[in-house]
Amino acid sequence: MLTDHQDVLAVWRRAEASVYPSVMVNAALYEQYLTTVRAVAEELADVRTDEALFDAWHERRDVAAEVVARSAPSMRAFMDVAALRDAAFCHRHRQISRERAKEIARERLERARREHAAWVVLFEDVTPLGSQRLEMHVRSGRAIHASSRSPLDSAVPTFELEVVQLDPATGAWLVDQPPIVPARTYHSHEEWDARIQQARATFGGGAS
Repeated sequence: MLTDHQDVLAVWRRAEASVYPSVMVNAALYEQYLTTVRAVAEELADVRTDEALFDAWHERRDVAAEVVARSAPSMRAFMDVAALRDAAFCHRHRQISRERAKEIARERLERARREHAAWVVLFEDVTPLGSQRLEMHVRSGRAIHASSRSPLDSAVPTFELEVVQLDPATGAWLVDQPPIVPARTYHSHEEWDARIQQARATFGGGAS
């Protein structure tokens, strides 16, 4: 039985990545997957912390099967209920992270200060459609906002990078200040990654 939270989260993300591309095969199946994933996540609305959600994954193994039995989607025969369940847990995990985003960022910033870390990841989200990551230089508040998009109807992902100023005390985004480096789009992961490393060196005195 998986107990490490990062390993469990990886399972959820793989399930999500296997479910959502079904749009390429059948749009109706994709729509029913989306609807049912959200319905299962709604069943998990009483779970409000990451720790409780990981416990629920072990304890409420039948939650997706119960929702499917109740809603009886017409394409049930083509659904992978186990993958649907894990995708729903991934969806609920993302909801919890967004609901607690400020609190989580504050906790991470406080821990980074205690550990004398140079950089701290305040926010990170990965979906089949792309990713977002906000990484702040602890002392200055300068932050690298890196994102990617992988549309289901396109084989070509795009990557974006900008450097913004956050409040170094709280990690809050200072929306009234223009970006230090405006958003730029890249079409290769290698160039995007190289620019991220360059930004760390330029705005943080190194990649540590």
